[in-house]
Amino acid sequence: MMNQEVAEENIANGVNPSPTLVIAFDAKRLFNNFTGLGNYSRTLLKNLQTYYPQHEYHLFTPKIKKNDETAYFLDDSKFIIHTPKNYNPFWRTFGMSAEINTLKPDIFHGLSHEIPFGLHKNIKTLVTFHDLIYEKFPDQFGWWDKKIYHLKYKSSAFRANHITAISESTKSDLMNIYQIPNEKISVNFQSCNDIFQLEDEHEENLKVELAGIKDYYLYVGSIIERKGLLQTIIAFAQLPESAKKPFVVVGNGNKNYISKVRDMIRYYQLEEYFYFIKGISNPELISVYDHCYALVYPSVYEGFGIPVIEALFRKKPVITSDISSLPEAAGPGAILVDPYSPEDIAKAIHWLNDPKVYKDVSEKGHQYVKSRFSSSETTRSLMELYLDLLS
Repeated sequence: MMNQEVAEENIANGVNPSPTLVIAFDAKRLFNNFTGLGNYSRTLLKNLQTYYPQHEYHLFTPKIKKNDETAYFLDDSKFIIHTPKNYNPFWRTFGMSAEINTLKPDIFHGLSHEIPFGLHKNIKTLVTFHDLIYEKFPDQFGWWDKKIYHLKYKSSAFRANHITAISESTKSDLMNIYQIPNEKISVNFQSCNDIFQLEDEHEENLKVELAGIKDYYLYVGSIIERKGLLQTIIAFAQLPESAKKPFVVVGNGNKNYISKVRDMIRYYQLEEYFYFIKGISNPELISVYDHCYALVYPSVYEGFGIPVIEALFRKKPVITSDISSLPEAAGPGAILVDPYSPEDIAKAIHWLNDPKVYKDVSEKGHQYVKSRFSSSETTRSLMELYLDLLS
């Protein structure tokens, strides 16, 4: 949609595009992280610039990695980038506040759990919380990392004027663990990259490792303990032969856990079924979704669960966990399982092989994701939050 058409639509939907706002962002993850937090930042800023181009967006980052993912944000007609003159490891926490104070933005938005110390009180501050995994699963973090995360993130939660959580689950964790009052937290769901929301298929981008393979079960994400891949393999081994299909795993992760995963595959003699790929671009990932049978994602904890909505936008059914934020992301049409129970996961996969169930789950999931997590809807919700913060 052209910018003029977007602006007219926003007015029609009650989000007045004026006055022009000056909004500053902590863009470290945008320019330097190429998984969840970075994807969130890039999607959010690209959508803001697309749907609300009249505003001024300032990106503060200690450094920049130039690649295909960040190229869009280096266009100075869309964004104004601020970096330190000299390397300073504490610039993001303490140093950049002086530059932000000089800029005098209407709002500073910390996109990943942090806002700097020393911001002037007349600058409204908003911080996004994705999850509290370091509090919920402390054994998965080193002692020093846990200490730093707890101190910095809890401090930001209390110092910010307002918090936006990416799910009701994360909001609940903030209230229960940090005792943040309900009225200080708004839930603003995230969307995924717009290219996943397009209706066309991407046959030409299919990874060479998958040549000739279709209708496979799919797992997308870091290969780490809480994501539930081991339980999925055990579940797969319990399936009747009629329900077994190739299983594609997209992602990388903890070497020790990956070794356990491969050992489990060998133990059950499932080598012929499992394919592992990594280093995949978004167009390639779209093709992987388009040719899969279903996404199987029994994670025990997620702030949101982007692979779930990516699969739903590609009209694929989802089997995911009945805990954490995943029921929110997956919606009423998804098949929810106990992520700790391989038997429950196996039962769900087997059930999904019923053509009527498959059709029903696929259609309900696609309708749900379009109505709740489209880029236009999530961006309008965020802009309304900005305006409320200034009112």
